This record gives sequence, structure tokens and C-alpha cells, in this order.
Amino acid sequence: MKRFQGKTVLITGGRSGIGLAAANRFRDDGAHVITAQRKPDERHEHIITDLADPAAPQSLIDEVIARTGRLDILVNNAGVMMESSAEAMSPDRWMETLNINLTAPFLLIRAALPHLRISGGAIVNTGSIEGLGANPGHAAYAAS
Repeated sequence: MKRFQGKTVLITGGRSGIGLAAANRFRDDGAHVITAQRKPDERHEHIITDLADPAAPQSLIDEVIARTGRLDILVNNAGVMMESSAEAMSPDRWMETLNINLTAPFLLIRAALPHLRISGGAIVNTGSIEGLGANPGHAAYAAS
């Protein structure tokens, strides 16, 4: 039996980069993988969502439960980085970055916790080196 056989994994931002690598690995280890992002995922079952919308995290978890009946692992990986100095960035762009990179993972965790407690599941949050040393053109990204 494979390590994650019978487990359901939700990966935000699972269509590319680290998220895609995680999705492939979980799938290869037997998990039912669902990715969530703004565009379709050609490789995995997916849910199209915009995590800048504060209602999206609860809807996303509800959809995973409706499809699979369970959630075992939540991987908060989705993120955006907008190239802009602090003085040039609009408040709307600042808020969009914080909503996707910071608020959405918090809301996803809140929505997922009841299901993860049932399954004895886990949460994985990815981060960036820019949390330790920021690029001046990535003010919102580094802050989030």
C-alpha cells in the first residue's frame, strides 16, 4: 500500500512550481489530489477559485468535502508577488496580495480544521525566503 492511499489532499496553487511538485508526489504516493487556483489544472483534479475573495476558502473546503467526503491534508501554497515599491503600490494591490498570501491560508485553516480533526490530518504552509530578507520591489509579498 502506498503511503497516502485513501487520503485526500488539497493543494492551493498546485498547478505549477512547488505546488505542482507536491501534487505529483502526493498522487504518486496514492493520495486523491485536488488542486485549487485561478486556472484549470491539466494534470490533476482541480477547483477554480480566486483566493483574493474572502468567501473562497470556505467554499473551497466545502467543495472538497462534497466531492470526496473527507480532507486529510491541506497544503497552503498559493501566492502572488507583484513587482512594486511600497510607494508605488496601490492599496488595492496591497490588499489583494495580503488576501491571497496571508488571509486565505488563515481562512482555509479555519474551514479545514473540523475535517482535519476527524481525519487526524495535517496542514502544510509554504513560505518564502523573502520573509527573512525582502527585495525592495516586493513590499507586499515580503510582508505577507
